[in-house]
Amino acid sequence: MIKHLKVTSLLLTSLLVVSGLTPAQGATGLTKAQQAKVSAVFKAVASSNPDSIKISRKHLAGSANLAVEMIQNYYSTEKYMRSISTVGRPLGNIPANAAPGSAKITNGKVVLTTAAPGFSGTYTNFKFNKSGKITSWSITSSGGSKVNISSRVMALPKTTWQYANDIKAVYWGKGVQIDSGTVYQDSLGRWIMQLVVTNVAGGNNTKSLIATTGKYQSPDKKLYSTTSSPVGCFETGQSVHVTAIVSAGAVVLKGVKGVLEVPMSNGCADDDSNRLEVSIKP
Repeated sequence: MIKHLKVTSLLLTSLLVVSGLTPAQGATGLTKAQQAKVSAVFKAVASSNPDSIKISRKHLAGSANLAVEMIQNYYSTEKYMRSISTVGRPLGNIPANAAPGSAKITNGKVVLTTAAPGFSGTYTNFKFNKSGKITSWSITSSGGSKVNISSRVMALPKTTWQYANDIKAVYWGKGVQIDSGTVYQDSLGRWIMQLVVTNVAGGNNTKSLIATTGKYQSPDKKLYSTTSSPVGCFETGQSVHVTAIVSAGAVVLKGVKGVLEVPMSNGCADDDSNRLEVSIKP
């Protein structure tokens, strides 16, 4: 019986090699075309180049596209912040991309490291739609649980801060507008909240994003400290993406309001003089 099983195993392996698949590929169920798309996306993410990441999103749809858009937004803002001076004026040069991460890619599996908060980890279980685009995956971070992206990322409705709808920003001193955002719960249970912040103060008025002293109030009224990135000063008319990390334990409920308080300052001094209060209601 053992001899028969060995022969059967050898025959199966031979058939996979003849068909162009390795035994590992047969186990994952990814076709060559699907694997090529996975590789293209994660090589772009590991490059830390927002332009390359944007191009790679042609292979994505649904939850996967929302997640990678968050990574793109993080790196585009990080790069923008390095293109301006300490008083918010353009330096006149295009800075290099951020230091690259890494992506160890095998068939049906990716081990990614990236500076974008919440996205380093091991990716498996890639799903595709009828058009062949990647729609979701599972991710496990070091010390975290295995979670499916499709239930973890949500777009916030596109509104403006003047209206008490699903996103409402009230800026002490005014001059800031919130247009849209995305929330994502990572493998460690943290909430990553990303918002588009536009300086609408006019004239030479600048605004700054600050890293620490932010807060998030859950719908259950519990208060959690946050950290934000990237940080820096931006001119009137400019839009940036602030990415706030809320510690594990916080609650985000669909259709129920929480409040994210993002620390900011008028001007370029890091003085924590103002608060950007945003209603989070996916």
